Amino acid sequence: MTNDEKAKAKKKRISEYNKTFKELSKEKKQLIKKAIEQAVHMEFQLDELQMALEKVGFVEEYQNGNNQYGKKESTESKAYNQLMKNYTAVVKILLAELPRTTPVDEDDEFKEFLMKRVSNR
Repeated sequence: MTNDEKAKAKKKRISEYNKTFKELSKEKKQLIKKAIEQAVHMEFQLDELQMALEKVGFVEEYQNGNNQYGKKESTESKAYNQLMKNYTAVVKILLAELPRTTPVDEDDEFKEFLMKRVSNR
């Protein structure tokens, strides 16, 4: 993917995020703008790291000196895992800003399923 294609794809993804948060006040939108941009940037980096991981794998061999050999987590794997943690944290922050349309209890299908199971006994 060329830099121009990446820029267009990132712009499109930011637009998708903005549609999700269209109900927020102008002030809140301004506050989360940077978080949205970072989330999109991290999504693209995660995709690149995932492709690199497919090539090199999660484990790499190393050699320290003449007789010390072993295996360790690959650099790409470490970077991917750390970036995924950061991405997850940013997404949690963004999700917390979404307006609730239904109370959590009413939307809990698992709880409803359990209640039906108990009442059938």
